[in-house]
Amino acid sequence: MFSHLRVALSRELDEPEVARLLEDLVARGWQPRQLRHRVGALPAQPSTAKDAEVVIACLRALLDEPSPQQRYDEDRERREAERARAGQDAPRVAAPEDRDRWIATIRGGLKGRPRPRRSAPVRLRPDCALCHGEAELFVRRDVHLCSRCVDLLAAGEVQPRRVATG
Repeated sequence: MFSHLRVALSRELDEPEVARLLEDLVARGWQPRQLRHRVGALPAQPSTAKDAEVVIACLRALLDEPSPQQRYDEDRERREAERARAGQDAPRVAAPEDRDRWIATIRGGLKGRPRPRRSAPVRLRPDCALCHGEAELFVRRDVHLCSRCVDLLAAGEVQPRRVATG
């Protein structure tokens, strides 16, 4: 597992006690690369024996710590519990009358003259120039005709009136 260490240190760590420590750590969720990283980050000591003691002490200390996977699982469970709790405590949509009341209160506190909301203009069709019904077709700006009157004009049954312009 510690192939990245010096050969002398690897031989020093080749003991049953270190093997048991490593087995326990792996059983608790530590991955070999995580252990290699932590051991590799340890400061070098003046002798190989002292290096081995520091590595063994580090491994023993890791037995008391939760593994990174355990920490990740606990953090994920905590986040999911918070998300579930937030879902239950999520704000509800206000009733339309409450919403309008709050909007009026907010707008009342704003500076300047309030602008009234304009509703969309109601579009009505103009009257037919011949029968005064609802016109469907545009002839010119002041002349509109319904389809029935257009058919009568086409058949020659109705004569258009002369409208005085301007």
